[in-house]
Amino acid sequence: MKKMITLAAAAVLATTSMTASAWWGGPWNGLGDGFGNGVGDGSFSMSFSARSRVSGYGDGYGYQHPYYGYGAYAPVAPLTEEQQKAMAEQQQAYAEQQAKAMQAAVEAQRKFAEQYASAQPAPAFEPFAIPADVQARQDAMRKQMEDRRAEMMKRVEAQRAAAEEQRAVLRKEIESQRQRRDI
Repeated sequence: MKKMITLAAAAVLATTSMTASAWWGGPWNGLGDGFGNGVGDGSFSMSFSARSRVSGYGDGYGYQHPYYGYGAYAPVAPLTEEQQKAMAEQQQAYAEQQAKAMQAAVEAQRKFAEQYASAQPAPAFEPFAIPADVQARQDAMRKQMEDRRAEMMKRVEAQRAAAEEQRAVLRKEIESQRQRRDI
């Protein structure tokens, strides 16, 4: 904890000293004006947090050069027609080379997939056919189950019809009782 406090104090001190010295004027021996700005902010609590933000901006070339602010770039000569043609040919050759490489990669991947597929072992067992007598017993059982289901459905339908009849009788009875009460 003591080390963290020391580090935080050092960061705050460094930031504050940069802020304090950021506005000292220049030019120093023709090395540019060196103006800069910095902002420091530090805080400490038991949870420990510290922040700092520094930005700088320097102008000039230095070494007794005139003050222009930004560096100059050397002029670049335009390409001649032969150079442009040579560059276009190089780009075309590169594009063709890339297309060939891509085609070769696709072909290699296809060959690998074929080799992988042919190298797969045969299944450990072949699906077997059900013997005829077993198949006949299964078909007989299936037929019996279908017959039972059809018979059960007939009974269910008969029960449903009987329940509907009972409901109809009860409705008539209830309706006749209402009419007697209303009279």
